[in-house]
Amino acid sequence: MLPISRQRIERLLWGVLVAGIAIVCGAFALATFRPRLPVISELKPFSLTNQLAEPVQLGSLHGSICVANVVFSRCPTQCRKLSSQMQRIQAGIPGGVRLLSLTADPEYDTPQVLARYGSQYEADPSKWWFLTGPKKDLYRLAIEDLKFTVIESGNPGGQLEDLFIHSPVFAILDRRGRMRAVVQGEAPNAEEEVLRIVKSLRFAP
Repeated sequence: MLPISRQRIERLLWGVLVAGIAIVCGAFALATFRPRLPVISELKPFSLTNQLAEPVQLGSLHGSICVANVVFSRCPTQCRKLSSQMQRIQAGIPGGVRLLSLTADPEYDTPQVLARYGSQYEADPSKWWFLTGPKKDLYRLAIEDLKFTVIESGNPGGQLEDLFIHSPVFAILDRRGRMRAVVQGEAPNAEEEVLRIVKSLRFAP
C-alpha cells in the first residue's frame, strides 16, 4: 500500500474543516431563519407635537425603527399597563429606535400633561416621545396609517377608562416608515417579541 503524502493529508484535513464550517453555518441559518415581515402600511406626512412641545413630523422619524402605541393620561387601567410595558421596552432597545405613544385624548393631553405622565415611567425624551396635536391628525395617523382602533366613547360622564376605546397593541415600523408588525400587548411575551422584531429590522433593507 502506497503511503499517503503529507500534502494530500493536509488537503483532506482542509476539506473536512471547510465541510464542517459549512454544516455549522447552514444549521445556524436554519435555526435563525425568520420569514420576511410584510409591509402592512406606510406612514403619510403628519405634523404633531411631543411632550417637550417640539414639532414632530414624518421626517423626524427618518432612519429610526419605531414602536408605537396609543394611550391617554387619564386612563387608570389599560394605559398604565401599556406604558409600563413601553418603559421596559425602552430599557431593552438598541440605538436608533424611537418609541411613540400617541394620545387618544389630545384636548386634555397637552405637552405639559404628557411630560408629567411620561415622567412616571422614566420616559427618556431622546428615545420615547408622547405625541399630541389636532385630533383629526392624530386619529388619521393612528387609524389609517398605524391601523389602531381609536374611538371616543361619547360618554364624558362615565368612568375615566371608558372615555376612549383603543387598541392595546404595539405597532412596529422600519427605518423607512413602513409598518411591519403588530404585537398584542396582552400576549404573555409581548415585550420580548417587540424587542425581537426590532432587532431583526435593524438589518432589514
